[in-house]
Amino acid sequence: MEKQPKFSLITVCYNAANLLTDTLQSAIQQTFNDFELVIIDGGSKDNTVDVLKPFQSYIGTFISEPDKGIYDAMNKGVKAAKGEYLYFLNAGDSFYNEHVLAKVNAALQQQAPHLIYAKVETKNEPTGVNYITGKPVTFNMFYSHYPICHQATFAKRALFQQIGDFNTKYSLVADGEWFIRVFKEPQITTLFLDEIVAYYDIQGATYFKRMKGYREYIQVGLTHFPIHIALLNYLLYPVIFAKVWFIRKFQNTLWFKQYRALKFKNKLAKAP
Repeated sequence: MEKQPKFSLITVCYNAANLLTDTLQSAIQQTFNDFELVIIDGGSKDNTVDVLKPFQSYIGTFISEPDKGIYDAMNKGVKAAKGEYLYFLNAGDSFYNEHVLAKVNAALQQQAPHLIYAKVETKNEPTGVNYITGKPVTFNMFYSHYPICHQATFAKRALFQQIGDFNTKYSLVADGEWFIRVFKEPQITTLFLDEIVAYYDIQGATYFKRMKGYREYIQVGLTHFPIHIALLNYLLYPVIFAKVWFIRKFQNTLWFKQYRALKFKNKLAKAP
């Protein structure tokens, strides 16, 4: 029987040829090389196929066809993957350094949780001051926000079979909802790795559609949270709206940039 790779690195992309080289280069430069690349392309019209040619020997699966959004594409990647653990290294993402997979694999030699998660460093922060984020997570932390992002996580392929794929009815927060399902089940084992594994682009789709993302978050809460928590998040909608409006209104002013820079510098200073 063909040996299965330890990791499947799933890259979802669409017309992202200008981003793919750096993303995939960060994968093939890993010192631990028991992995496959799974490329799920949404039927790009640019030169994505040409960009992929230097990486062909690493690619286990390449699919190029229209999809119903990023989470539909990510679900396709899950189904195509052959590795024991899955990691989403989407176009524009990159590993923190060449030792990430080696460190994750070393942790997995000690124990084999369903999900291992770590830290990420932000990039493209509007203030220009990026910071490190990530800490041990419990289920009730999801009551007020999403404390984890997919760039920080390696999940057993079997875990998707156990709790299901990403729910594509959520166009912005399906990964967050999936993590809620993970941490909601006490029999699912998780492990926090105190290492930085990737760069996290803070200005993703949810950044520009915060209120739509929050409306989806309210819907998620009605499904998964105690009713009083879900209702509280619903009642906080005007407060969140005002906060987002305030940020949008003043984010380009000097005083606001200085405030945010100080805030993030302090956050970076506190990071272990």
